[in-house]
Amino acid sequence: MPVPVYSATETQEVGSQNVGSLKLRGHHAIPTTSAYPELDTQGYTVVKGVISKEKAQEYVDRAYKWLEGFGKGFKGDDRSTWHIDNLPEFSKGGLYNRHGSGHEQFAWDIRAEPGVIETFAKIWGTDELLVSFDGVNVSLPFPEEEMGDRAKAWPHVDQSPLRRFKHCIQGIMNLHENGPDDGGLAVLTGSFPLYNEFFETHEDEAPPEGWSWRDSHNFTESQLQWFYDRGCKWTKIEAGPGDVILWDSRCIHYGAAAHGDRPRVATYICYKPAKDITPEMLELRKECVKNYDNTSHDPLMFRATGTRIYGKLTEDEQEKPRELPVLSERAQQLAGVKAY
Repeated sequence: MPVPVYSATETQEVGSQNVGSLKLRGHHAIPTTSAYPELDTQGYTVVKGVISKEKAQEYVDRAYKWLEGFGKGFKGDDRSTWHIDNLPEFSKGGLYNRHGSGHEQFAWDIRAEPGVIETFAKIWGTDELLVSFDGVNVSLPFPEEEMGDRAKAWPHVDQSPLRRFKHCIQGIMNLHENGPDDGGLAVLTGSFPLYNEFFETHEDEAPPEGWSWRDSHNFTESQLQWFYDRGCKWTKIEAGPGDVILWDSRCIHYGAAAHGDRPRVATYICYKPAKDITPEMLELRKECVKNYDNTSHDPLMFRATGTRIYGKLTEDEQEKPRELPVLSERAQQLAGVKAY
């Protein structure tokens, strides 16, 4: 199935909704990501050594200190305390997208790391970027009986079925050694080039109102079988401390729970050019900063998320980060509260 051809400035429309401009670096007939060619062939790649291993360990220690601050009994250096009841509320393998997690100081310090910014600047051809206010992942090797449904896979793409073009490149700042049995990103290799063909040949499976505009689609087992029949296989991505994992939002993936004896510690990072945001969404970003709300992954076309938006799951759940962030000038630009 050929990839749709869009110019570097063409704006796509879905019904009456403007879904953003495709403005990737360069002016290729078929837009490519010249710095990371694997993104255009397999849909994912690992960028090695974006920050030092020593700096990565510092962030691991700060993530553990953050969890210890909830006072539930967790101690980063005492594995006998590594139990779900000793931690604040999380989902999936170890996803923290509540508690103001997206605005913890250590999360902001990671976003402002020069190497992280440069990784995305190479994609977009500019370092004048906005960043998502996404969550933190600390997936500890819990006993299976404690994990329950939190350990289940949830294969999905983070792009609306209506957007059948390159729209977003997501990222993970990997902070701990991450091998085949540790928690982390699992991708369905071979699914990326089949994205358009799948939705074009499965229109009968769209809901009555049509495919959703939301940048997400969860796949059923029968839908996954269509990909398996075409040779697609699951691959657990391995990365070292300080590496950044990148993937195209059209690549089927999920966050695997930890099955070995090592933890996974990471933050989610996603940047796009500041010049492409609408005035309305820029104002919403400022509100999210003011209220310490998390956001979905896309920095330009996002939904506000988190405790204040969804309500508390437990009485002791907090809406604000434990360490209120003090943003540097660079971080303020990335946040959208200070203009470039």
